Amino acid sequence: MTITIVSTADRPDLVTTTGTWRWEEFVKDGMELSEILRLEAECASNGALMPTVLVMLDEQRPVGMVALCLDDLEGRPDLNPWLAELYVDPAHRGKGHALRLIEELEALARSSDIERLSLYTSTAQGLYSLAGWTTTETFERRGKTFSHFPSCRSTYSCILL
Repeated sequence: MTITIVSTADRPDLVTTTGTWRWEEFVKDGMELSEILRLEAECASNGALMPTVLVMLDEQRPVGMVALCLDDLEGRPDLNPWLAELYVDPAHRGKGHALRLIEELEALARSSDIERLSLYTSTAQGLYSLAGWTTTETFERRGKTFSHFPSCRSTYSCILL
């Protein structure tokens, strides 16, 4: 088993996969798949640090992703930038892939002189705690309770929402 992590900027052929995952897992009810795929391709080709989508490959097959982006939570630009849209294909869960993707994104942030990251979740508090993040607040949105965290493990201050 050979695991590698690449960006969609380096591998634009992965945009259809990451865009489909993003749509199915995070925005299915708010936007058409075609629009997500267009935005995903645009982001992969823009040459900027943000957004960056990292993709985990197992034997060159995509198994997960995570994004570094701005403005992930409407109304909270003070919390930029974000670790966002962490996803591991269900067939590949339970193998530590999510933790590896988090570590890789944190390393990218550190190497880019980003001093703080934010993230929020309604379902993965345990995973982010395991990765060294600590909840700093909770909030309600669309009938769900979300948690916000700073990372204790990183060499920079992080906030998890």
